[in-house]
Amino acid sequence: RCNYYNQSHEWRRAINFCLKCEGDTCWVAPGSDRCWAVNSSDTAPVLIALGARVRLAGPGGAREIELESLYRPDGIAWLAKEPDEVLTDIVVPAPGGARAHYGKLRRRGSFDFPVLGVATRVAFDGDRVSSARIVVNGVGPAPFRAIAAETILVGERLGDEIIRAAADLAFRPAKPLDNTDLEYSYRKKMVRIYVREGLLAVAPPS
Repeated sequence: RCNYYNQSHEWRRAINFCLKCEGDTCWVAPGSDRCWAVNSSDTAPVLIALGARVRLAGPGGAREIELESLYRPDGIAWLAKEPDEVLTDIVVPAPGGARAHYGKLRRRGSFDFPVLGVATRVAFDGDRVSSARIVVNGVGPAPFRAIAAETILVGERLGDEIIRAAADLAFRPAKPLDNTDLEYSYRKKMVRIYVREGLLAVAPPS
């Protein structure tokens, strides 16, 4: 999605179109050589958080890759898939006792696309985190994992202090631009809140 691309033909023609169609400028980031249209999937961040893999088939044979590597940070060439390949399967590992949550920011409930989406998945060894995934979407051309936030959770109990620290680390790499609904500065601030809410939702009962 993009505020500039998702307009009428006449509106887009008045600004000489954009990189995504006939033009040579990304109006979201005029100095960029790639498109910054926003990935607005709900399913992708959730499946990445769950560690899903995808199978692709084409004339050259079949291959299986991590779902997170399927997405590219480019609003035009947004899939790491050959033009003659098709996605045949999505393979989701068994949960193994892990807990998962998805939070979605949107202007109102009737809108089906996220202005921000945060998926969290946490596995535990007793009351301590054994593995974690935090996937942020809707603030860039591709979903991304907040690796630093995931890392500091491992070996810890999900208390208020560590959750706040993880939310701060997930907030930093989020770089929303003026290319979808709501102010981009607000969307960035909400990353911290949605990560915190997601981790609280998967924390074991105290």
